[in-house]
Amino acid sequence: MSITNAPLVLYVYRCTVCGQAGKLHLPESSPEVTTACSACGAEVLAEWDGGVELVTDQPD
Repeated sequence: MSITNAPLVLYVYRCTVCGQAGKLHLPESSPEVTTACSACGAEVLAEWDGGVELVTDQPD
């Protein structure tokens, strides 16, 4: 079992097709990422929300 300390960044988006607001937690990569809307599948631009969370996989 491995323990990872990977900083994750909160990315947020609002779909221009269906209006869905969404968020993603992804490894820090760039201020903006292209992804698919979770509701309709349209391509959306998710922007870095500025929050960083430290996630650690801990055994139960």
